[in-house]
Amino acid sequence: MKKKLIIVLCSLVAAVTLVVVSILGTVAYLTSSAAVSNVFTIGNVGIVMDESKVDQDGNVISGGGRVDTNTYKLVPNKKYTKDPTITVNAGSTPSWLFVLVRNDIEKIEIVSDDGDKMTIAEQMLANGWKVYTTASTGNVYVYCGTNTELTPKAVGSADEEKYKLFDYFYLDPNANVSAYGAAKVTLTAVAIQSDGFNDDPVGTENAKTALDKAWAAVVATYPYIHTGTGSGN
Repeated sequence: MKKKLIIVLCSLVAAVTLVVVSILGTVAYLTSSAAVSNVFTIGNVGIVMDESKVDQDGNVISGGGRVDTNTYKLVPNKKYTKDPTITVNAGSTPSWLFVLVRNDIEKIEIVSDDGDKMTIAEQMLANGWKVYTTASTGNVYVYCGTNTELTPKAVGSADEEKYKLFDYFYLDPNANVSAYGAAKVTLTAVAIQSDGFNDDPVGTENAKTALDKAWAAVVATYPYIHTGTGSGN
């Protein structure tokens, strides 16, 4: 009997704000989306992705709530709040979470031993996300929680659950922001029911095979989100 497949796609397309001005140096604007624009569900699983509303300097706006788009004025040596979080709806079927991250500002993020100045990639690793594979527009992460190997952790229960990706981005003091007026930071989140891929049980030497099968099912259903290398890093 064909097993049921449950997939949710939270697809975001960032509108590009192409603005470059010269005021005491060069300032660029980054339009950064991190939330749901389209949701497709099959079965009883649901996810939402959003982030705190901030001003152009990356300060949280009191009472601004959670939004799907923020615009940032890029300045070297500056830290900006950006806290995309996936909410898994209460009562959702146990699922695996994938996130495709396009990060156009990766090369101008600060690199530091200071725990308060981590890159987006470093924060995601600290929050339990591991790089699974690459796509044409960025890295595909899978949520592994505290698992030390590339073994996904199932999410979804009777209660609502929240999974943060990162909290901020920090620009290098020598960042040439003038070259990043059209930059994007976009996130695409997918939840797929874990049951149905357990012919190769998670936690065994075949766990990677199960993960490959799950991602292949995602790509088969939504081929436009991935044109990358296939197998994991």
